[in-house]
Amino acid sequence: MGQSWQIGRVLGIPLRVHVSWFIVFALLSWSLSQGYFPAVLRHVPMWQYWVLGIVAALLLFVSVLVHELGHCIVALRYRIPISQITLFIFGGMAQIKREAPTPKAEFLIAIAGPLVSVLIALGFWGAAVFPGAPPSMMAIAEYLMNINFVLAAFNLVPGYPLDGGRVLRAGIWAWSHNFHKATRYAARAGQGFAILLMVVGLYDVTTGAAMGGMWFLLIGGFLFSSAQNSHRQVAFQESLAGLRVGDVMTPEVVTLQADETLDQAVNRYFLQLGFGGFPVMANGKVAGMLSLRELKTIPREEWPNLTVGQVMTPHAPQSEIRPNEPITAAMDRMLQEDRSRLVVTEGEKVVGLITRSGIARFLDLTQR
Repeated sequence: MGQSWQIGRVLGIPLRVHVSWFIVFALLSWSLSQGYFPAVLRHVPMWQYWVLGIVAALLLFVSVLVHELGHCIVALRYRIPISQITLFIFGGMAQIKREAPTPKAEFLIAIAGPLVSVLIALGFWGAAVFPGAPPSMMAIAEYLMNINFVLAAFNLVPGYPLDGGRVLRAGIWAWSHNFHKATRYAARAGQGFAILLMVVGLYDVTTGAAMGGMWFLLIGGFLFSSAQNSHRQVAFQESLAGLRVGDVMTPEVVTLQADETLDQAVNRYFLQLGFGGFPVMANGKVAGMLSLRELKTIPREEWPNLTVGQVMTPHAPQSEIRPNEPITAAMDRMLQEDRSRLVVTEGEKVVGLITRSGIARFLDLTQR
């Protein structure tokens, strides 16, 4: 997503604003203040048009945020963690850390967003027809009612990664009992819709409607790229089918001792071997993991005075895996726990180490 800033938390989920959001917010505020509000409200000072435009633009993005929260609330009920919600040029995106466990869960998570948008639209409709409502409030409410209905309808288009595409994937998944097959078909449908949007955008540009045409081209390009990435991800996951952790792990594990100083660890292991992290042992058992991530937080002048055990990330059950587990389980755990490596154990014995870079290297060599 590029440069973004966290502005708070909603339901415990980090809320971030991408740099592109400021561009579209400014354009939307300008468009509303110069076009929509002067057309529906006559004889109003220009500064009021600008105030109304800014308020309407802010409420639109609040609507987008609530739409994404609809997805998140259902996902959290299925114990699916949410890493963050990001507002950006095309609206909002909830970054869900793993896929739904069942077709039913996939359907409910996907449909929640459009349903929330419809409820928001109905709420603004009620505000627009409220007896005695001032004209300015009616104008804002009518705009947000229409745009939320449009948002719901657009997201229900049956093409991945739109919500409708995820509903389509849930249906194919339930019918075929094959998640990867369902994702492929939904992604292809998404690519088809994206191409249609880009064709419409190109036509608008050539016939004089340049602004609308450019938006169709940008949205179409974004959807096509997202669908294509999903298709590639499925192909990647299928290439991992049948692989176990033991097939990919590094069996010869170099470990650090908890009582070594950071200076010793860097000079004897990190610099000489070139690895990005090492398991840490204490009293013959795994005590934690020391990686470049922890080292970078410690000033170099403190390395001789601190031990590995003082700086390492303490060992946790989530940081280890068994050699007979699927390689996809290791990748999911690394993603969910934000870890670059896992210790492979049998009982209390360390038998290997599996890393993201090791998986990538293994696939690169075997698929040549």
